[in-house]
Amino acid sequence: MRVDLRPGDQIVRDQSGPYFEKYDSDFGLSGLTESFALSAPPGTEKAALGLVTDKLAAYEGETPVDMSGIERLGEDERHILGFDVFHDDFGYAEELRRDLGKLLDSPLSDEVLGAVWLAATGGVWDPQAHGIGVREWLARMDATCAARPPRVMEGRAPGPSWSFWRLPAVETVRAAILAEIRASAGELPGLTPALEEVATRADLDLGFRLYLRALKTAGVPVPEERCNRFCDLSHPFGYTFQVVHEGLTVVWQPLEVARRLFDEDFGFSELAWQFDPMWERSVPAPELLHRTVVADGYHIPGVQALVLWEDTVRLLRSPLSGDTLTTLWVAASHTDPGRFGTDGPGWLRRIEEACRARLAEVAPEHALALPPVRADLADAVLHELREAAPLLEREHATVLEQVVARVDPDLGFRLLLRVLHTASGALTERQYARCRALGERFGYGEDHVSHAMEHLAQDE
Repeated sequence: MRVDLRPGDQIVRDQSGPYFEKYDSDFGLSGLTESFALSAPPGTEKAALGLVTDKLAAYEGETPVDMSGIERLGEDERHILGFDVFHDDFGYAEELRRDLGKLLDSPLSDEVLGAVWLAATGGVWDPQAHGIGVREWLARMDATCAARPPRVMEGRAPGPSWSFWRLPAVETVRAAILAEIRASAGELPGLTPALEEVATRADLDLGFRLYLRALKTAGVPVPEERCNRFCDLSHPFGYTFQVVHEGLTVVWQPLEVARRLFDEDFGFSELAWQFDPMWERSVPAPELLHRTVVADGYHIPGVQALVLWEDTVRLLRSPLSGDTLTTLWVAASHTDPGRFGTDGPGWLRRIEEACRARLAEVAPEHALALPPVRADLADAVLHELREAAPLLEREHATVLEQVVARVDPDLGFRLLLRVLHTASGALTERQYARCRALGERFGYGEDHVSHAMEHLAQDE
């Protein structure tokens, strides 16, 4: 049973926001079991509980209570806005206690709880081997969390629970999650019945996270398509994709399928968007370039570097002059490469080198080669470019036309979309529809064209 609370102990309550507002990696009990799995085996109960307190302290160190916005307010302003009360900030300890409470309050047997705990932690700490029952061990972890001083902050009292973020999961993904667990019977021998019991008799959310943690700890190879299914199943819970992806042994598809993976922009046009001054980023150019090159998300490692390399090399090998390449970068990014101490060709060579370095790191076996261009779509792209020319600076329209005609219609169309994204004026619904159809022919994600130019479309 759960530990009795003393005066001043923390009260377990639901968090005041969905998971993605607080955690960029695994959390709660499943996050704690990761710490056990990655640590040296603790030889004593004290050392094992020390891993618990270390996890809580690490979260509080990485996520300090931010009082700066409140401290800038005068006394009257605080009162008007409701910042005149003190409350406990919802921290990792409460999230962990919520998970522990689900298990302690459940009818699950010690055998089930023990099997799941050992699988998730990799067996580095077996409480029963030290004379501690599994439920007693969960209760002692709960007591460790309860004894930790709350993180007090001044501000509005916590709002209503956001538990509705989890409610749809019960109806929409329960059957699919249970099917995934059952399908792992061969990968996690003897464990899937216990995981299914946690998901059905304790908490679906916790059961899903502990299932993912068991797959990670056991190093089970997970095909990319299956990883994507896990991400889809996690959406109703409000997880970030790192909760699913981080630590999972994903078997990726070949990099050759890279261009089919992006929902929105990619390659050279995406890099230009990252450098647009409208974002007012105070990040040095080399660091921003590096961030973009490695920003694969949950796609194939190296995918961003590959598509950016292809675009950049096409431009460097093209007959376009150095001045034209400089103008092209300025048109797409609203940034002069002179700010980086170079010109257009010099900047492109830096990009190409960064992409090569990334690919050598994550995909050394991949042979770099340019795929054929979609020359059959050049006339259609040129037509849309000329129709949109009134919204563009004349010099920029001329440069884009050269890219379409002399480099790559696909790249030229994406750069046109990038320039239109910040353009003023209007396009007709027919133009917008044609551009969307053209994007489909190039194989773009469904949001690529709409995100770039939907704001310009007007009824005729």
